[in-house]
Amino acid sequence: MRVFKERQAFRQWWLLLILSSSFIAIGLAFVNNLTNLETGKWKILSLIPVTILMVLFWNTRLHTKIGPSGIETRFEPFGIFKRSFSWNDISRCYIRQYAPLREYGGWGIRGLNKAKAYNVSGNMGIQIITKDNERFLIGTNKPAEAEKAIQRYHKKTA
Repeated sequence: MRVFKERQAFRQWWLLLILSSSFIAIGLAFVNNLTNLETGKWKILSLIPVTILMVLFWNTRLHTKIGPSGIETRFEPFGIFKRSFSWNDISRCYIRQYAPLREYGGWGIRGLNKAKAYNVSGNMGIQIITKDNERFLIGTNKPAEAEKAIQRYHKKTA
């Protein structure tokens, strides 16, 4: 039995451009005013949140696993953002195209109420609808492979 595993990271060019240009702009402002120590302290402090954001986005990964027991997903390195769905709890599960900005307000850990999403990039996802009518979408860059795994395991429990 083959288990589907996928690991995705934030690597959109526009996101990297925004973060790196912010870092460079603050860094240049700091270097240009080294003589004024009073304003220099604040510029050093302004580098800290931008650096933290850059490291955070670079190290964040979305892991997805589809296997005999169900579907699991988690954002690494955040231990609290993980979800697990057993096949017995899933009413419907399928691959679909979605509009990240319009439907969920972007990428990342998104959604309110009963419609939630974990996504990193793209516009294809694994739509899960539980027997409690909860909707959860997991973004995927491998929709064909995910579809095969869903058909392999979900049909056995349905």
